[in-house]
Amino acid sequence: MEEHDVEITLQRALEKYPAEKPRLESDNGSQYVLKDFALLLYGAGLQHIRTSIAHPQSNGKIERFHEILSKEFLKEKGLIELEDARKQIADFTEYYNTKRLHGALFYLTSEDFLKGRADEKIDIREQKLHHVKLNRIEASYAA
Repeated sequence: MEEHDVEITLQRALEKYPAEKPRLESDNGSQYVLKDFALLLYGAGLQHIRTSIAHPQSNGKIERFHEILSKEFLKEKGLIELEDARKQIADFTEYYNTKRLHGALFYLTSEDFLKGRADEKIDIREQKLHHVKLNRIEASYAA
């Protein structure tokens, strides 16, 4: 991606989630280290974290996304033409961020963390598990 592509992508994300201020993690590609890009991030109030040079493991989140995109989507779908591919990948990305539960995120969605819902959802889950345990104990005494 060129700097312009990154700026457009960032602008679209900010428009989609105007109240959110996530931190941006990237490698040290030229499009991420330019002064104009730094000014755009500063103006948007975003924190920028750059990964270690020549260490792709530092950028594990996007590497994992690309792996899942390949395994769960690209190998299963037929992409007819460029516009079809763009739409299908955009749809998968929306699903990945808003519906797919992630083991590394306590089986919540990425959006749950972005929107600050993770603690609340974990608390609700813990309460449900507690009630289930109590019901099992009561049922074993009744039997």
